[in-house]
Amino acid sequence: MLEKITRGKNKSILVIILLLVFSSFVIASIFQSITQTDFNLGTYNNTFYNSTSGINAVQINLSFNNGTYTSQIYNTGSNVTFNNLSWTYQRLQCPAGMVYINKLNGYCIDQYEASVWINGVWNSTSNTSTWASATWTQSAIATGAYANSTPNVYPWVYVNQTDARLACQRAGKHLCTDAEWLAAANINGSVYNLPTGADTNNKIPAGSIDATACVQYEANDCDWANSPGAGDACMTGSHSNCVSAEGVYDMVGNVWEWTNETVDTIAPGASSAWYYFNGTGFQTSTSSATTKYGNDGTYFLGNSNAGRAVIRGGYWSNGASAGPFCAHLLHAPTDTYNDIGFRCCSS
Repeated sequence: MLEKITRGKNKSILVIILLLVFSSFVIASIFQSITQTDFNLGTYNNTFYNSTSGINAVQINLSFNNGTYTSQIYNTGSNVTFNNLSWTYQRLQCPAGMVYINKLNGYCIDQYEASVWINGVWNSTSNTSTWASATWTQSAIATGAYANSTPNVYPWVYVNQTDARLACQRAGKHLCTDAEWLAAANINGSVYNLPTGADTNNKIPAGSIDATACVQYEANDCDWANSPGAGDACMTGSHSNCVSAEGVYDMVGNVWEWTNETVDTIAPGASSAWYYFNGTGFQTSTSSATTKYGNDGTYFLGNSNAGRAVIRGGYWSNGASAGPFCAHLLHAPTDTYNDIGFRCCSS
């Protein structure tokens, strides 16, 4: 009897040891790579880390159709096929001429500045230097003109904020909000990663948009023989380097773009002028404190001015003041000029 009990105990001890060994093996096989810090230890292409609560995962950048991610602890070493792999696919399908922006819960934005379309065709009348005026826009709106996003055409200018809203609505979209516009306005970078450089005249300080990338210095950029309204706008998408990481063109320079906002502005100073943000407030000159925002300017009217519409990005002659953070708080929503256009968004 004693011998049987001892043998039983030995078997129990053996089972416990085996369980401990197996448990140790399982624990040693569990690795976690779920934080931004973990993600940054790896190498990746067309993927991003989604830090949204409840997700915390590496995802394919939804502006692309594929992506790769190799971490320090997970590397197949070659192409492999996974069986019994399941996932949830939640890509917003953007219409033609728009691209997906993976911010603000995801939305689509026009790839190009809006142009004038009537009855499914780009209005070729707009390809002349004299066509554009507020009166012409009203006539076009009356005949059903709507906004479209397409390359190699002139942008729609001499359009006020109200008509820009209507033109977007007719296209099944909406005039981009200020937040949507800014969220998409990065040039050759995923998050406002601005290229640096200076033009031949050293007009652009280090840290700002390169003069060769976007339409900011009119003497260097386009042949304006046919620019609308005797202005100096280039055709949409004509500067291949003036593009965001998601593929949005001309958000810096070319023409100002209406956003769907009005504000009551109070200038940081007594006079109307360009002001530059230094991280805590605005100043009237650029400095090392303003280079983090590319020395992009915000134009304020002196004193308080109610109901100013927000336009962004700068236009063909703003130079270094143009950029993703550039804003102009001068115009009323009813104003029209040959240097103000727009683009549309959809959610």
